[in-house]
Amino acid sequence: MINLITLIMTFIRTFMLNAKHDYKIKTFDKTKEKINTIEHMIVKLEKKLGDCRNEIESLRQQIIFSRALNLILSILIIALILFLR
Repeated sequence: MINLITLIMTFIRTFMLNAKHDYKIKTFDKTKEKINTIEHMIVKLEKKLGDCRNEIESLRQQIIFSRALNLILSILIIALILFLR
């Protein structure tokens, strides 16, 4: 009978310690919050990357237009110089 009581007391004590430990893990585990933060940062970076790509494409088109305009104006200037002599 005494062995049964000590066995039950040991079981209850172990159960209580495990329950206390599980509660601490649940309250102090910030893994889900950290994962959510990382996902949020990745989404923000993807958005910034898309914005940068759009800006680069716009600048590329502006540069191509400027080069073409400079080429046309250079040809016109050379043609005017040659014809006016």
